[in-house]
Amino acid sequence: METWANNLFYIIFLGQIFLTSYYFPEKILARMRYVLATYPPSTHPRLYPKPAEYYKTGQATFRLANRIILVLGLVILFAIVFVVDHSSFADDGYISEAWPVVYGMIQFLPLVYLEFSEFNQFKLMRQTNSATSRKAELRPRRLFDFISPSLFGLAVILYLTAVGLDLYLHQFVMNWGQNLWLTGGMLFFAVIGGIKVYGRKSNPHQSNLDRARETTAALLSLTYLSITISIFYMFLSVDNVYNLDYLDAILMSVYFQAIVLLSIGQLLRNLKLKDINFDVYKDDAVAA
Repeated sequence: METWANNLFYIIFLGQIFLTSYYFPEKILARMRYVLATYPPSTHPRLYPKPAEYYKTGQATFRLANRIILVLGLVILFAIVFVVDHSSFADDGYISEAWPVVYGMIQFLPLVYLEFSEFNQFKLMRQTNSATSRKAELRPRRLFDFISPSLFGLAVILYLTAVGLDLYLHQFVMNWGQNLWLTGGMLFFAVIGGIKVYGRKSNPHQSNLDRARETTAALLSLTYLSITISIFYMFLSVDNVYNLDYLDAILMSVYFQAIVLLSIGQLLRNLKLKDINFDVYKDDAVAA
């Protein structure tokens, strides 16, 4: 059964495939290659606690993983268009939201790999850091030094609106499963944000100015994600009441793309390489 919703999903899902498994991975790889070429171990040894070949291998692995996932996405799209959509797997004529959800989780695996690699990188930097003195920031770090109160307030209001709308649509009967997931996500963001603002500096060589920029970018990303998730949960509440099943797959694909745009896209836009002080990674560097 062909529907306009199915045809729209094909286009949007194609966007999900290329945005998360090609466009942003290529952006990330370009940054990695630029840093390695412009600030090599010979001049910036503090940036490389492991041999240069280790980082080149990691880049190649990241690229290969995303290429495999890209091809997998195209295979899935082909299967949906020419097999699933015309078979008993789609009895109601609509595409299951499981397709973009499961594939989206697979797409995030290389990004999770990068996060763990960065964590290990900073851990090794701390272990090999021979500096005997540290420069501390003189004034305390406060949340609203990095994010505007109005944007933070908007995120809180939209979270409360999402919970309130769900209660109203279900005649004030609490949908515990959905609201616990929503609240859990918000608490997770709050913990990550708190660590970014008040936690210790993960990169021992990073300048205070660069740390402030990174904290601002991270908090903006978390706040925009919070807003997006609240809006998404409002759609879920409406969907559950009015049975808008034909939009489920479309909304899920849009949701995953919004997460990528507001997390990776936001960080790449706000943390430009030209603004980072790489002098702190030289042998005689002193973090400012």
